[in-house]
Amino acid sequence: MEIEKLEAFLSVCQTLNFTKASKHLHVSQSAITARIKALESTLDTRLFFRDKRTVRLTEAGITFLPFAERMFRLFNESKLSMSQQFDHHIVLGGHGAGWQHYFFNQIVAFRKSHPKVAIKINSYLDDYKNVTQLLDGTIHIALRHDPPNHPKVSNIFLFEDEVILVSAEKGLVVSQTDFFTDKYCHVGNRFPDWFPKVFGHGLTPALELDDSTIITNMLLQGGLFGFLTKSLASPFIKEEKLFIVQSDFQIDIPNIQVFASFLTEKKSHINVRLGLNMLGVKLKNED
Repeated sequence: MEIEKLEAFLSVCQTLNFTKASKHLHVSQSAITARIKALESTLDTRLFFRDKRTVRLTEAGITFLPFAERMFRLFNESKLSMSQQFDHHIVLGGHGAGWQHYFFNQIVAFRKSHPKVAIKINSYLDDYKNVTQLLDGTIHIALRHDPPNHPKVSNIFLFEDEVILVSAEKGLVVSQTDFFTDKYCHVGNRFPDWFPKVFGHGLTPALELDDSTIITNMLLQGGLFGFLTKSLASPFIKEEKLFIVQSDFQIDIPNIQVFASFLTEKKSHINVRLGLNMLGVKLKNED
């Protein structure tokens, strides 16, 4: 199956517009149409419903989409693996905040000590894609708070961090009802297990973002309060730009734990070992 056909299919899926897909790939619209028709002929099924106004996936197209994404990722990773520019390459996945706040200095130091190792970090991956791409082999190491309990995956504990409630307002004390106002901002795309035990299942945050850096900047503007990890908030607390918020009710927050996950069969693979080394992990059989 030609990669150009997959690329055309994925581009149309993303834009739901043949004209926009052609502009994105810098080819003619007729070329996009021809590639989609050729792919449908290869698969012996129709992938899109198309009329003058709309384009949408057929059931077959919906089924084929994750396979197309996987094949396209594998193709791109194979190009990286065969590159003659570097001796080795490592691909890691995990939320962006972790790389910035926990591993930034280690990445900088590793690049200086390993100039012939290419590093690719997929910081946009959600938990599901993180695991599926690990199992696919398109990433070597996944960073997760809840490591997958999978027979093919090994997990190494890296560190844990506290979660604290902070605000730019000094001496702020909040009650349970304050979390249901527009003053509370929530970081993450889901609630941790402890959250509904404290606030129930009916809380919808007035502001919710999956990027802790943006949430931090929002908190620094004032007028809001929210949870951050202690390692992220500490520099701002020392500078008295953020302050720990007290509550008039009990909040028992467990520490978050971060693990490095990798395929067990790849444990001795040089790319996995280099990735773990960059994260500060030294396997027992290393010198």
